[in-house]
Amino acid sequence: MKKKKVSVVGGGLAGLATAYALSKNTNVEVDLFETQAFLGGRIQSRMIRGQSIDFGGFLIYPWYTQCLSLIRELGLSDELAKTPLKDIYYSLRAGEAPLTMGELPFSTLEGLKIWSKAFFKLFPEADVAQPDLDRFGQKTISDYLRETLGTAGHAGLYETYFDTVSQGYCYGPITTTKAAFMAPIVRQTTLHGDIRSTSFFSRGTALLVDRLSDAIIAKGGRIHLNSPVTGVKGLTLHMGKRDQKSDVIVFAQNVTHDLFRQILPEVKPDCWYTHFLTAVIELGATPVVGGVEDWAAIFYAPEDVRREQVLSVINLSVLYGPSLERCIMANVVLRDDLLGAMGDPGIKKILTDELSRLFPPLKKAKVLDCVHWDVAMPVAQEDFVKAIRKRQGKDDYYFAGDYLGAPSIETAISTGLSAAKHVLSSILD
Repeated sequence: MKKKKVSVVGGGLAGLATAYALSKNTNVEVDLFETQAFLGGRIQSRMIRGQSIDFGGFLIYPWYTQCLSLIRELGLSDELAKTPLKDIYYSLRAGEAPLTMGELPFSTLEGLKIWSKAFFKLFPEADVAQPDLDRFGQKTISDYLRETLGTAGHAGLYETYFDTVSQGYCYGPITTTKAAFMAPIVRQTTLHGDIRSTSFFSRGTALLVDRLSDAIIAKGGRIHLNSPVTGVKGLTLHMGKRDQKSDVIVFAQNVTHDLFRQILPEVKPDCWYTHFLTAVIELGATPVVGGVEDWAAIFYAPEDVRREQVLSVINLSVLYGPSLERCIMANVVLRDDLLGAMGDPGIKKILTDELSRLFPPLKKAKVLDCVHWDVAMPVAQEDFVKAIRKRQGKDDYYFAGDYLGAPSIETAISTGLSAAKHVLSSILD
């Protein structure tokens, strides 16, 4: 049997998972094309003080079944460590002391109302990689909370809390994020394990990226870095002076890519991405939150009137040990597109100004490293994802990526493995 040629566009986790699954079949010839000089997409690990630190997504929840299965298959289970159980704080009102979850003054009556009304929508089985897009009638999270609590305006502390957590993890505001995409995460964390049950790669999630790429190459697949795909016509990819003809193409790049306008001219690319900086900063002294030094993280309520704002901070010494004493990681939302004109000094000033505001006694702050996520977390709309689902397999085009479901490592890997399964079923039958 002549080998089938499959091209995978995009070297994030979705593309890597697709290429890996395909490369295991000896009847398939796989080429993966990545625009950047590195693989992993929003998974990046960098060395800080001799320790590999994750700048992108890194928490592995116990219900990440496809992700954990892949980790076991690649022989990486022993690299996972339990996330330390330390206090997480929330600053839901400017100028007030941050509080732990147990200290927040939630209304018991409102809580019962939310969970009782949400039960039949949230708790039926839901796949994070393929959520039911009609269950919430295209409501945003804010819409749903306000409707549930019977308020025409802001839904109070509950809405503020959910928005703070959502944006602190680099997701979009809950006034724009659709409930259909986030409901599976709420369900899974409630029933099968929240952040207290997570694991992480103590030597960096790049271990997973590297092991996947090594396995693809070992099985005969080819990975092409610095290879932007500029166009597509039928089953031919255009890359500057080079063309790549294929039997099947899997598109696993982000939705902002120009290719989507060529692939789906009839479909509006109705998905946008949040815009963040993630930085590791060394402070002049050990930061104290809630009167303690060994806190895990703190989340800050978004203030939309501000152009840039720290929305979450992680205490790196708690995660990685004493070699990172006095070091924190900050996620900074950027609410305009002026960053490109600022240059490195301007970016560092944003970070040091923000940290001086949040930790006023600590005047000295040194930026050790920083990643600019101009494409951070996807905020997709139901009709767009429905259109992608209908397009799967037509004209030998397939799609993978965490914009298709609840954005997460699990969704990226699941959609990649699913795309590979459908490709194999189609071309090898």
